Parts: sequence; C-alpha cells; structure tokens
Amino acid sequence: MNRSTIYRPGMESLSAQLLGIEACLSGRRAFLDSAEQARAQREIEAGLALAETCDSINALAVAIAGRFEPFYRNAGECLERIHEIAGYGTLASCLSSLDIAEALFDTGLCDASGVASANLVIGRGHIAPLFYACRHLRRGMPLAFLAAVHDRVPSVVNKAYGFAYGMRHSLGEGVGIALGRAQTHRDQRVVCVAGDGELNEGVSYEAIRLIGELETRNLTLIVDSNGKGIDPLPGKLRPAYLAAYFDRVHEVDGHDAAAIGERMRDAEREGVSAAIVCHTRKGSHSFKREGLIEEVRDGAPAHIFTADLAARFGLQPSHGYCNLGLAESALLTAAMGCPEDELKFVLTDDKYYLNAVDVLHSALIGSRNLHVVAARKNGVWGGPTYVSTIFGLLEDTVYELTDPRDLEACIRRRRASGSNGLYLLHDQPMERVLALRETYRRLSDELYAHQLEHAAGTVVLSSESMAYEAFQAVDGKRCAHIRTLSTRPDLERVRKLLCAAEEVVVVEHNGSRSNLAEYVEATLLIRVKKIYSDAYEWPRIETFQAAAAPRKLEALLTEPSCALAG
Repeated sequence: MNRSTIYRPGMESLSAQLLGIEACLSGRRAFLDSAEQARAQREIEAGLALAETCDSINALAVAIAGRFEPFYRNAGECLERIHEIAGYGTLASCLSSLDIAEALFDTGLCDASGVASANLVIGRGHIAPLFYACRHLRRGMPLAFLAAVHDRVPSVVNKAYGFAYGMRHSLGEGVGIALGRAQTHRDQRVVCVAGDGELNEGVSYEAIRLIGELETRNLTLIVDSNGKGIDPLPGKLRPAYLAAYFDRVHEVDGHDAAAIGERMRDAEREGVSAAIVCHTRKGSHSFKREGLIEEVRDGAPAHIFTADLAARFGLQPSHGYCNLGLAESALLTAAMGCPEDELKFVLTDDKYYLNAVDVLHSALIGSRNLHVVAARKNGVWGGPTYVSTIFGLLEDTVYELTDPRDLEACIRRRRASGSNGLYLLHDQPMERVLALRETYRRLSDELYAHQLEHAAGTVVLSSESMAYEAFQAVDGKRCAHIRTLSTRPDLERVRKLLCAAEEVVVVEHNGSRSNLAEYVEATLLIRVKKIYSDAYEWPRIETFQAAAAPRKLEALLTEPSCALAG
C-alpha cells in the first residue's frame, strides 16, 4: 500500500477565485437571461485585468463594480433575482431587514462600497445577500458575484467579503460578539443587528443580561421583530424584557429606514445602551415539505420538538409538535424530560444544534428512544468534526444520509432496540439519490457498493454526503466504490476487501484529524489516500464538494500511482 497522501485545497489566487465564479455562472446559465449573462462575462473579463492590482477578493469586487452602472435598480428586485438564480436562500429574512440595512448604510456603518465598520456586528449571519444587494446599488458588488452566491460567494457574513466578523455556526452569537467589542472599546458605539428568532437562543439571553449587569452604555441592539423565524415563533418578543437590561427601548416601523437611523443617532448622542425593536413584515420560507414522523411512529405516542423548522419536516399543528423557536438547548433538555420508553424526536438544522453540542451529547447519553434529525443542504457543515470527536464513543449512533428512505430505515432499526440516533440528512436532488439506489449493491445496513468486480485494484470509500461526487468519478472506471451511511461503519463487513485492494481512497469534506480516513486506518491498519477539505474553510467547502473533490478524484483514478504524490 502506498504511503498516505493528502490533498488539501490551498489559498487560491484572485484570478483563480474569479475563474471559479465564472465556472459557477456557467452552471447557472439556464437561470440567467441573455443580458445578465453578457454583463457578468464583461465583469469577469474586467476582473481578470484588475486582479493583480487588488489585495483581496472583496477589493476586487469593489474594483469591478466601480467600472459598471448597477444592473438592478432596487435592492428588492436584486434580492429576488439572487434567490431565483441560486435556487434557494433566505429571501424572506433578507427582505424583512432591507430597511434596517439601508439605515446602516445611511449612518455610515457600511461605507459606499459595502465594507462594514469594525463596530457593526450582523448577528443575522444568513442575510449577507441583503448587504450584497445594497452594495450593488452603490457600485460595490458586481452582478457576477451576486449570481454566484451560495456557491463561490458565501451566503453568510464573511470577513473576506467586507464584514468585520464572520459567522460559522448557529444564530445567536452576534449579541455576545457585540458585548465583547463594546466592553473593550468603551469610547466607540457598537451596533448589533439581530432577529427576534435569534434572541430565543440561550447565548443571546446570557449576553443581554450581561449588557445590563456590566452597565454597557455604548451598545445599540437593532432587532428585526416579526414573530417569525422559519416558522412562527412560540411567542412575540417582549420589549419589557429588553427594558430590564437596556437604558432605552424604542419600537419603530422596521420598514422606515429614517426612523431607525434617528433612533440610532439618539442612542449615540445620549451615551446610553439602546434596543431598537423594528416591527417588520416577513414572508414565508420556501422549503420542500416531506413527511417523516407518521411513517416511523406507527401510531405510537411521540414527543416532537422542532427548532423553528417544522416546515422543513412537513409538520402541521395537528402533529402536536412543540416549536421552541431557536432555543436548541431547551429543545434537547425538554426532550430528556419526556418518558424514557416513549419516542422522542428533535428536528433541527445541523448548524442550529452546534451551539448546544454539549447538551446534545448529554441528551444522547442520558436518554433512550431519542432521535435527533439535523437537516442540511449540500452537506456543507462543521458537523463531522464534532461527530467524530465528541460522539465517537457512542458507537454507531451517527449517520450521514441523503435518501429519506434510508433515514426512515435507520430510525426504525434504532427504535427496535430502544436506542438513540443522530441523523445528518443532506438535502440532495432526488435524481442523484436515485442514481445511487439503482446501481449499488447492499452489503449491510450501512454499507453499499458499486462495481465490486474491480475491488482488487482501487477502492474508493466515501461518506454518504460525498457519495454522488465519488460515483460520478468512479462510474465506468476500473475501480470500486463503497459508500457508508454511518460515520463509524462496521468495517468487518469489508475488511478482506479493503485489505486486499491495491489502494484505498477515502473522500470526505472533514478536516485531517479524527475523521473517516483515520478511522479506517486505525481499524484495519492499512494506509489510505485522503481527499478532504477542512470543515472550517468557508466558503470553500461548497466549492470543494462541487468541483475540487471530483477533479482530484478524477486525476487520481486516471493516474493512480502519482496523482497525489507529494
């Protein structure tokens, strides 16, 4: 077996990043009209000429946009086109905060190019497209970059794209970040933008309490308040609660940018802490509804807790679920208090539970019949690192899944033994899932194989989240592919096969430590080749899954002995 070799994407040049955006636009050509395509191509060409004069991707975006008049004429229209071109996103949240963003630009917290002040913290990290749209109108963001949002351009606030602070995990972090900034820069006014759903988070409650108890006078909290997260919140925000910790609490029309800006200036002039509750109107999020609970409960009692994601799981009020907003620590501890012998479901988003990972660990250890399903699009998440290091001792309770039928089967198996389960469900297009289901042979409850007749040569082992990318590279070549649903599969089923292979390649988007590749090496005592990306390289994970991993795997399978040498 060859020595273990690693592929890890390095820092790309600005020209390479721009070409990556161009490649993304090519994949979205069907969603761009002819005028948008022509404009985007002109911007790419201008950017390639300007790349050597810029020191960052954000500076390049500003330089390109400065060469052109805005393509879209208002931020709402721009946001709707971003949503249509990308195919998914957070349009409702962006639109509800539109006038708040305008107030931030008007008061100078974002400059004309869109670069945010170090004293501005956007706790609603997923509304980055809103700021891109506002920048576009101010000649600070080109159309080409807008059209690549959710792939090459991050859809959450990111330091590389003009924000002072980044957002990686769950909502709720912004208030605490703003508190830290205000405490260490008492001569400056710090502004934090949050949503009322975000204030459900325990970390937000703690930070708000400390703002009052530490007598922090130089902090302004702006709350987008509409009684909705993804689903309606359990209850409306209570200004009286904020009044216990802030010197001033103002309620304003959240669609009146001038009124918001005036209250911001009042707080700074008076030198007091202030919470500005902006009453806004918010539309519905567009999630595909799929039934899950009824299929696996079989009429038995079930306690269903959802972290503001009932719509994603096809739940209606008749299901009797408990919507706790985004309070995921309470979500898990409430489930722990239910009868041990009855089914308990916690339905959430993989990024929501990360801030409560210690409570999740306690819940999985201290409960029975607890099933935690974390949904995520495109498999872009920090979860695997936590799964392997924190949940590794829980044996095979953790699964990565793409097919809802596999999810149902796994839950049924765990339920039959009264065991718990943590299921990371990747929302992939069904044509991808069907391609795998039709061509793979089932080896066990968690292992599936394709082209086993070539297993004596190269065997590609992939996590389920990378299964389709591996399938594309392997299909029709003289090599086998094994995909695993579990993060810690029972390798005894394939020990002889993997040990007899000329080489084993593991494909995943985790970091280099404590992941599937290391698990295979430690369990079978064989060397493997690894293709992976660090779980914290934002926004590069999506790019890795969509482009880098398939290219490197293709190269490896073309010239197995030297493709990853060195």
